Amino acid sequence: MDQPIPLAQKIYFLGIHPEKGGIRSGSVSAMHFVVIGTLLMDLYLQKKIKFEEKRVIVLSTKSDNELHRFVLGKMNQVKSPKKISTWISKLNYSQKFIRSEVQKGLVAKRLIRLEEKQFLFFKWKKPVILNKQVLYRMISEIDNQIFKGTTAEDELIFLSFLEPAAMLRMIYQDRRKRKQARERLKQMRIKNQVSGAVADAIAASQAIAASVAASAAATAAARS
Repeated sequence: MDQPIPLAQKIYFLGIHPEKGGIRSGSVSAMHFVVIGTLLMDLYLQKKIKFEEKRVIVLSTKSDNELHRFVLGKMNQVKSPKKISTWISKLNYSQKFIRSEVQKGLVAKRLIRLEEKQFLFFKWKKPVILNKQVLYRMISEIDNQIFKGTTAEDELIFLSFLEPAAMLRMIYQDRRKRKQARERLKQMRIKNQVSGAVADAIAASQAIAASVAASAAATAAARS
């Protein structure tokens, strides 16, 4: 499958359990915020927005992508540019729609299917991977980018979201290799290989996702 995958779809796809389907337990709590963060990065890479003084500036509201039009429309309605962290929090209220659109994009690419699920009065759609070859190729590419390095801005940005999304544990089951990968990411100093404004945007997304994940972990520990 040669069709490029947007970062928001890519991070969501990577978070799906290849055998059981559904988002992996370790990634559930932060996934909404990580998807929103990568969605903002998609808009930046397409030159629909830019970042100035940790705020989002809309450059264009035109897009063929319904999800992108939705987000850009919301951003264009405000009187003055808002902080990146503010938009991540605001867009979280639309997480159901955002998740649905991300899923639709992956379904259209024939990468996943959606299973209708129900428990009591609760209904949801469970994502199930159809094309595991794409998943394993994606993991191999990530491994190469981490250990061989990369200068591509979109790849550097995507690598920045792996740890907040708790993806390293999935990519590297071996603890030693995972530690090496984490150290390698630090050595790459990703923040210094992209513009300062983009680094600020990434840091804001990472901080919120990490905070949510830590809160969820603390709650789970308290209940055990």
